[in-house]
Amino acid sequence: MHYITACLNIISDKDLHEIMVEFKKLEEETNKEEGCIKFHAFPLEPSERKIMLWEIWENEEAVTTHFTKPHTKNVQKQGLTEVAWLIKSNVNE
Repeated sequence: MHYITACLNIISDKDLHEIMVEFKKLEEETNKEEGCIKFHAFPLEPSERKIMLWEIWENEEAVTTHFTKPHTKNVQKQGLTEVAWLIKSNVNE
């Protein structure tokens, strides 16, 4: 299993609700991807202007493929967020 936890800073002037609509679309489509076990995007306190991502993947190849998908590229090209920090761990069960 490949686990990722990431904190994203919101860098767009868009309203948090508008941004979360985009991330919930991303979440819905990502959870359909082969190799994705769970992908969840959740906002922190509105004043923080941060989004947390919790992800579980079958392997790192599935994560790499995720970044080639149209729904992922769509969110990236909007310039809504930047990565504040990211932690990855591989767990062999």
